[in-house]
Amino acid sequence: MKKVAILFGGPSSEHEVSVSSAKNILENIDRELFEILEVFITKEFLYEIEGVLYNEQKGLEEIKRRNIDIAFPIIHGAYGEDGVLQKKLEELNILFVGSSSKASSLAIDKNKTNEILDANGILIPKSFVITKNNTEHGCDYPIIVKPINEGSSVGLFKFEKDVDFKNSLNEIFKNNNEMLVQEFIQGREFTCGVIEKEGEIIPLIATEVVLTKGEIFDYDAKYTSGGCEEITPANVDEETMKRIQNLAVKCHQIIGCKSISRTDIILKNDDLYVLEINTIPGMTKTSFIPAEAKACGYSMKEIITILIKSAK
Repeated sequence: MKKVAILFGGPSSEHEVSVSSAKNILENIDRELFEILEVFITKEFLYEIEGVLYNEQKGLEEIKRRNIDIAFPIIHGAYGEDGVLQKKLEELNILFVGSSSKASSLAIDKNKTNEILDANGILIPKSFVITKNNTEHGCDYPIIVKPINEGSSVGLFKFEKDVDFKNSLNEIFKNNNEMLVQEFIQGREFTCGVIEKEGEIIPLIATEVVLTKGEIFDYDAKYTSGGCEEITPANVDEETMKRIQNLAVKCHQIIGCKSISRTDIILKNDDLYVLEINTIPGMTKTSFIPAEAKACGYSMKEIITILIKSAK
């Protein structure tokens, strides 16, 4: 029986989403196949293992001491999705589910990701990095402004006019020194998960995201009841579904993702634009991946087992 450490929580603004993801995994994991160690990481980087608190280094050493076979990080955003935790697991030679520290740090940096996607012929929105000292950009309005390295659409803004953008600079840079400005692509929004099963990269059935409140798919739209409608399978023809899936697989490969990823895509006219790539997508009861996996015939228990077996 494999020993699996589920690592969840963390210091980011997505702490609660991580806890919900872990809860769903813990409720559905096959305990006949896996022995589980729960590792809750507080917002202050303390590791709670079976009621005992450790500092970060001691917590990682405790995981190693217990002869864990595989770690399963389910920490969204900073620390878990930016490659920091993955680097520490790599240094301790602990196998883990998900992308390497290199691929994780690349994927969470939306600007670097865009540069690589663009170099590989993938359409992306026109993008510019702005700072507190230089807010000039070359996008026509409306624009989207978002953090370069956050997930779950945290800190996302939409502006129709330059005056509104300029009047909101204090709010825009409240928590970040750099932000990404992108042209707003008006079209249908999709998201498509990718998993690796026995060495094969498999796209899941894509979801269409339809806003029912507000104008942008931000944190509130994602996690507030009634904020959006998630249609799985997406209501598109077979050819369009295949194009979305192929694009998600291509992004997974280009960035060097492992185990799982989810790519957010806009369809405008007949063109597909990539918005971002998530290396630790949400696994809550209402997240995209469980719904897409179900549409492909996988139960939550099966998808968890597939992911754990993908650990490298």
